[in-house]
Amino acid sequence: MFDKLKMMNQARSMQKKMEGETFTEEFQGVQIVINGKQEVLDVNVNNEELLSDKNKLEGAFKDAINNAVRKSQMAMAEKMKEEMGGMFGM
Repeated sequence: MFDKLKMMNQARSMQKKMEGETFTEEFQGVQIVINGKQEVLDVNVNNEELLSDKNKLEGAFKDAINNAVRKSQMAMAEKMKEEMGGMFGM
């Protein structure tokens, strides 16, 4: 029981650390900034051509957001491995 409580406290601590991190992803002229809670903080369109093509713009947004979320998930997994890996023999 004590081990589970310790793991839960470590997970909460790690979540708090991740909240302060930001991840920036740029894809085809669309830049997305998200935080560790995977909330979108900022969006920039750096490619003027996208503004005239709705389908390309929507696709670039979708891909940029998905890439940013993936990047944050990978960072979280890496931190979990570093901080909790010893507990699971990883």
